[in-house]
Amino acid sequence: MPTSTEKQSATRAKILDAGIAIWRDQATSVLVNGFTVARIAGAAGVTRSTFYSYWPSTEDYVTDLVTHLIELDATNYPSIVANLTRGTHPRPATTDLPQAIVASCRAHFEVAVNDETFGLRLGFLSKADDPAIAAPLRELYRQAENSQYAPFLLSLESWGRTLRDPLDESMMQIIFSSLLEGLAARYRVDPEAFPIDLYGLALLPLLVTLTRRPEDNRDLYEIVDSLNSWPAVGLSSKLRERETASDQGSASIADTSMREVTIAIRRLLARIGFGELSMSEIAAVTGYSESTLQQMFGSRPGIAMCLLFINCFERYQSVDPELFGIELVRVLNDITTDEVQRNPVIAQNMMLLLSGHTAQPRYELIDFDSRPIFDAAIKDAFDRGELRSGLEPQQFSMVLQRTLLFEAGPLAAATPEIDAVELLLQAAGAPPREVACNSTTV
Repeated sequence: MPTSTEKQSATRAKILDAGIAIWRDQATSVLVNGFTVARIAGAAGVTRSTFYSYWPSTEDYVTDLVTHLIELDATNYPSIVANLTRGTHPRPATTDLPQAIVASCRAHFEVAVNDETFGLRLGFLSKADDPAIAAPLRELYRQAENSQYAPFLLSLESWGRTLRDPLDESMMQIIFSSLLEGLAARYRVDPEAFPIDLYGLALLPLLVTLTRRPEDNRDLYEIVDSLNSWPAVGLSSKLRERETASDQGSASIADTSMREVTIAIRRLLARIGFGELSMSEIAAVTGYSESTLQQMFGSRPGIAMCLLFINCFERYQSVDPELFGIELVRVLNDITTDEVQRNPVIAQNMMLLLSGHTAQPRYELIDFDSRPIFDAAIKDAFDRGELRSGLEPQQFSMVLQRTLLFEAGPLAAATPEIDAVELLLQAAGAPPREVACNSTTV
């Protein structure tokens, strides 16, 4: 037989449960404008004096109601969603993970919308500035965030994903819970206008961005750095509008255009890979039509060549002016090798250009061609007697630069012990290289 204390405890819990029922069945003004003792007592089936035997005022009751929600781990939404069975909804094929995620989110979302305590938790936010409510309210939401995050964490583990820096689990819990409950509240306001899969569709890109494979060490800022290229991305439609005139492609090209456009492309490459960069994006940034760019560069490999030219050209300018002859040739060779190895995709495109498979850029517009500087260093080495006089300097320079391009590219990685460029130099009479050039000169 229940003791007097047990009966009192059961009655107290019954009255607190009545507060949840009132919020579920009555208008939102019930909580916002304050509970009445008569309404609570009537819902609980007790007298007003019984209510006052536990709480001297409705304010004290509301404070305990928040704590009561924290204790209702077996019935409130966080517990339900943490133990949600996957058999409730049909699952998409395992090969279609995006649809599987959306379907799982749909199930979670429906539980959130139908949770009888959900509205009460949201309603308490209007009283968050009440010191008596604030502390238990924080605990209530932290508990909700922990429980709501639990199934998501299991999914991350099964997918082999982890959070990207600077996010940690406490931050992700807040994002996850706020998105879910915020959308659930919006659904309650106007369910007819709310797509049931919206929560899953919103969470899907967040999962892709905010989580990573274990071997992917990029942080969040590195992933979204492409935002800096938004002036270039998505503007292709505007570009097409500017190309309505049939003669747009034959617009005049200024003498400095090739340099300006090449520098603009290089800026884009800091955020977009060369293989992903389109002519329309380049056109949107530079103001030239795609057809005009085609005239300038001839092809994508032509763009690659100009990028290599300008990078080498600028670095050649910083070489120690006291270097001459074969010593200078070797420093320029090191610079070009470094540029090719830093941009392997560009090197591959250059090979297509040199093999004659694609159109050449307009060389007369290029005022940053690095090859004449290399040619001059080779000729100086011949003039100094450091290379055999029987060879033609210009031809030897061309052979050397083409060999350098091939040897520095990805294909040469299989034979790193062979320095074909150095073999050519020594075969042409150059003295052996004693020490590697100081990197500060490069």
